[in-house]
Amino acid sequence: MTKTTLPIPVERLHQHANLPIKLAELSHIDAQKALSLLRDWGEGKKTIKALWEEITKHVGETLS
Repeated sequence: MTKTTLPIPVERLHQHANLPIKLAELSHIDAQKALSLLRDWGEGKKTIKALWEEITKHVGETLS
């Protein structure tokens, strides 16, 4: 069986897919921070990796 290499790391795909969920979790803890990060994401100011790291500092990495 041949191994397929994806152009995007699977971890980054997971982060991208779950970022809205984590932003929603953060909004219950710190609405202003969640809105600020959402704006950064929408305006292309931060990478998915940077957003994920910042959000998970506040809410953890597990999905609820």
